[in-house]
Amino acid sequence: MDEPWGLTGQQFLTAYWVAVAAVLVLAVLVRVVAAARAGNAAAGDSSRLDPYELAMLAGGPTRVEQTALAGLLGRGAVRLSRDGSVAPTGTAPGDPVQHEVLRGIGSSRKLSRGGLGLGNSDLVRRLGQGLVARGYLSPGKRWGRRVHLLLGVLFVVAIVRMVNGISLDRPVLYLVLSLPATLFLWIIARVIVGGTRQSPTRHGRAELNRSRSSVPRSAAATAGVLGVGVLAPVALYGLMAYPDEDISGILAQQQAYTGYGSTSSSSCSTGSSCSSGSSCSSGSSCGGGSSCGGGGCGG
Repeated sequence: MDEPWGLTGQQFLTAYWVAVAAVLVLAVLVRVVAAARAGNAAAGDSSRLDPYELAMLAGGPTRVEQTALAGLLGRGAVRLSRDGSVAPTGTAPGDPVQHEVLRGIGSSRKLSRGGLGLGNSDLVRRLGQGLVARGYLSPGKRWGRRVHLLLGVLFVVAIVRMVNGISLDRPVLYLVLSLPATLFLWIIARVIVGGTRQSPTRHGRAELNRSRSSVPRSAAATAGVLGVGVLAPVALYGLMAYPDEDISGILAQQQAYTGYGSTSSSSCSTGSSCSSGSSCSSGSSCGGGSSCGGGGCGG
C-alpha cells in the first residue's frame, strides 16, 4: 500500500473529523457532568456564606486577603500610612484569616501587586475546597477541563500529515482548510469545558447577586460601621468599598501605583456554553468528483 500512513486523503480526513467531533462531544459531557455535580452539592446546602467565602467567590484569594486586611484596619489591629505601608498596632486579629494576614505583614509591609501571599496558604485552599464541596465554586484544575487539549494533539497530527503530503506532492487543500477550522473548534471546546481556574458556579453567582443586592455598591461607602461591618462591602467590591474616605483614598492611590486593589478575573462567569451544532459536518471530506484527484485532499 503506497498511501501515506496507510490512508488515502479522504480516509484520513474522515477519521480526523470523526475524532474532532468525538472531542467536542466529550467536552460537552464534561461540562454537563460538572454542572450536575455542582447542582447536587448546592441542592443540599442552604447555609449562608461568610464574608471570606463571598470574597473567594467574588475575587479569589486576593479578595480574601483584602477582606481580612479591611477587618484588621476596622479593628485598629493595623495602621495604614500615606505611602501604603501597613504595620501592626498590637490589637489582636478578629479571626484566623486576619491572623494569617497579620503574620504576613510582620513588623511592617508595603502593599504591593504581589499581595501578602495569603493565596498560597492552607487556610485559603481549605476555604476554596469547602466552596467546591458545597457547589458554589468550580473544582478548577481537573483532567476533564483539559480535554480540549486533545484538539491540540489532532491539530499537530494534521500539520504533520500536511507536511508529509506536500513532500509527496499530494493534494492537501482540504487538509489546509481544516487547520483554521480546528483552531476555531478548539476555542469552542475550551469555552465549553470552562477554565482550569476556580470560578463561581451558577449557584455561586446567584449567591453573589443576592449578597450584592442586599449590600449595593452605592451603600457600601456609607455603611458607617467598622469592625465586622467593613468585611461584606470589601468582600463583594474590593478595597475601594472600604467605608472610610481617608483610608479608601490611600488605597485608591496604591491601586494606581501597584494594582493591589484590583483583582484577577477569577470571578468571571462560566455560564457561557456552546451548542454541539458547532461540530463539523461530514461535508468536510472530499467527494469523488473533486479536482484534487482520487487521492483526496488530505495528503
